[in-house]
Amino acid sequence: MTKGSAIHSFFSGFGITAYASTSVPEDAEFPYLTYTPFFDTFGNQVSLTINLWYRTESEAIPSAKAQELSNALSGGKYLICDGGAILLQRGSPWCQSLSDDSDPLIKRRYINITAEFLTLN
Repeated sequence: MTKGSAIHSFFSGFGITAYASTSVPEDAEFPYLTYTPFFDTFGNQVSLTINLWYRTESEAIPSAKAQELSNALSGGKYLICDGGAILLQRGSPWCQSLSDDSDPLIKRRYINITAEFLTLN
């Protein structure tokens, strides 16, 4: 599995559609998750930005999904891929609540994750 496929597979495992931040269709339906795909090689760490997008009156719903993601990363999560693995960990700050000026019902969670590449190339 390629690095990109491993990352996409992980983020698709939370019950909502996951998109690379550059590939969100205009007709995407809430809720969904976006991630910035960065790739590197052995021993290098990069920051990944995850956004959870919900259209709801409740702050609890997106916050619960952010907690689910945090729980999945507790202690680190190894993603097996071609040539090795990627270690995902919670970044700092972990999660920020944001709103959307165009629509007060859009709730967003801006999440930081650190990815350490344990791959040959």
